[in-house]
Amino acid sequence: MRLERKETSRPMIPAPGLEEVNRFFASSDFPSQEGAVFYFFYQALGWQTESGSPFYDWKALAFQWVWNLEN
Repeated sequence: MRLERKETSRPMIPAPGLEEVNRFFASSDFPSQEGAVFYFFYQALGWQTESGSPFYDWKALAFQWVWNLEN
């Protein structure tokens, strides 16, 4: 018997603006210049992940971005 995978659709969160990203980076004690770099990088990708998948939480992407910088 084969189990079928049930697709669940999560709503996409609207893309943030540059000011919102900068405020988030500042409030999270992330490097301030990285906010703009992060914003323009994902803006160029159409606010999708590098593999082309839609994102559901841009703040999680930002935490991953900073983690990658530090490691």
